[in-house]
Amino acid sequence: MIEKQSLEQLKARADIVDIIAHYVEVKKQGASFVCVCPFHDDKSPSMHINSLKGFYHCFACKAGGDVFKFVQDFEHINFQAAVEKVASWSNFALSYTHEKQENTKSLTHILPTLNAFYKQNLSKEKAALNYLYERKLNDEDIREFELGFAPNSNESLRLLQNENIDLQDALEAGAIKFHTEQKSYYASFIQRITFPIYDHKGLLIGFGGRTLDAKNPAKYVNSPQSKLFDKSRVFYALNLAKDAIVKSKEMVICEGYMDAIAFHKAGVKNAVAVLGTALSENHLPLIKRFEAKVILCFDSDEAGLKAAIRSALLLSTHKIDGKVIILQGGKDPADLVANGDKAKLIELLEAGVELGEFYIKELINTHSLSSALDKQLALEAVQKYCFELEPLIAQSYEPLVARLLGVKEEFIKLSKTRKQPRFQNEANFAKVSNSGLQINIAELEICKFLFENPEFHSLFYEISNERYFKHQATLKAILAQKGIEEASIRELLELNLKGLNDKTEFLCSIYKLHFSVLNASKTLSQKVALIKQILAFIDRDLLKIKKRLELGFDPFLEDLLHFLNQEQDENELIFILKNLQHFSKFNKDENLLKAIEAKISKHEVQVF
Repeated sequence: MIEKQSLEQLKARADIVDIIAHYVEVKKQGASFVCVCPFHDDKSPSMHINSLKGFYHCFACKAGGDVFKFVQDFEHINFQAAVEKVASWSNFALSYTHEKQENTKSLTHILPTLNAFYKQNLSKEKAALNYLYERKLNDEDIREFELGFAPNSNESLRLLQNENIDLQDALEAGAIKFHTEQKSYYASFIQRITFPIYDHKGLLIGFGGRTLDAKNPAKYVNSPQSKLFDKSRVFYALNLAKDAIVKSKEMVICEGYMDAIAFHKAGVKNAVAVLGTALSENHLPLIKRFEAKVILCFDSDEAGLKAAIRSALLLSTHKIDGKVIILQGGKDPADLVANGDKAKLIELLEAGVELGEFYIKELINTHSLSSALDKQLALEAVQKYCFELEPLIAQSYEPLVARLLGVKEEFIKLSKTRKQPRFQNEANFAKVSNSGLQINIAELEICKFLFENPEFHSLFYEISNERYFKHQATLKAILAQKGIEEASIRELLELNLKGLNDKTEFLCSIYKLHFSVLNASKTLSQKVALIKQILAFIDRDLLKIKKRLELGFDPFLEDLLHFLNQEQDENELIFILKNLQHFSKFNKDENLLKAIEAKISKHEVQVF
């Protein structure tokens, strides 16, 4: 393991701007640096790099962290590998503890060794070859997609040992597995046709395996999750399809290995397949990288239809354009190509239903529509979906929904209008939604002070609470003592705030914020209205109060805020208000302030 001190020294030494510039073009903008964010479909520089504090933050997708996090996420490698890469680029020698594993060499050579063995072995397996030939694959297809055959476990283990590959390394690469009960290793693929899986950079990261045993319930299996392989982040055949995807600006996504191969045989070179799992959010950055429309092509069985519906929802709500094709008659692309129906497959691709339209139709199909109430429930389901879309897109579906429900278009409203919340009572008078939130400098200066001075967290809880803040997410993250791994904190640190210098300014900012929030509230209870009036007198006579206080202004204001935050009864609040009113009128009477000091510090002193 890397020594903690060595890690901190590297973090201080590494130039995050220089490291990120290895991956994307970085430009200087004022005192900061910016670049196009590589973690989403970014058209303009949304990522800011803070070289002084050593973090990056994207204001669009909220990706961010330190230099190690960037390398780790960009290359999909583990933390130690990212640290070692940063160290090599920074010309820094890392120090390791005695627990350091000696075997730190790359694992990327292991799977190609196995792949060569599997490909060579296929020619010996007549049953496997016959299966592929029956599926209308020829020798050229087999070579192009590097199909092979994994024999029994012992043969694969013997190969690894003959190649001097450490079995622990092979385990980390996903080439083998470990049987915990028998305390022994065994091959990940046994008696299966193998389909090598490459990432978009051309690195072999795993395999798919197809059994020839009709009794085996697991017809297809994938490599286990490993340092190299995550099936929710990759597509089969993307290494072969990426050039065609870039050229056509379209990506065909189908269900399996054989379907993807069939599309390529039919001349559709921009086809890829999911790896036995539904399309997930982890696939989205890869799709957006190519700026391509997506054509979903799934079977008409229950599993295929469910996958199409989920995928259409995911893509459309993430601003990815595309359409859906459901293959009818129990035929998949591999069947059509095998039967010589390439032209029909191409014709189907030209058709299809737009993603949003497809999802809305399927959504409405789940309702009977036999009554007005059924139609209303169907409309509400559609609205819930459309409210997640851009207003212009949502509105474009109104004629479709009106037609499907059999109602006039004037009754269909699919674009959600967000209204600013209003203060209604003391329980929610300062709650504001974070969506579309405008920056409140006063709040953020308090947040920055709390971030830089965590010793004041307990005081904050005594004199204030979160309901006064619109920037609640930022405040909660700071009070939970989170760091730059939190997007809201990174955005706070990126703002050029003057900041608060000491406790006095902190206390004054708190009471001013409370007064501002209450002053903007139109509906207040009697108790909260009294608090508002007290703060108004403090704000008006601040300098006079400072001059007359014997115990000092900070203790007085701290005790007062603490007192007001405890929801005292109205009689006590009226007592303080009356003393402040008299002080404002007879400002030389220091006994009035003494009475307030006694009251808020729990000493009962009655003046009038």
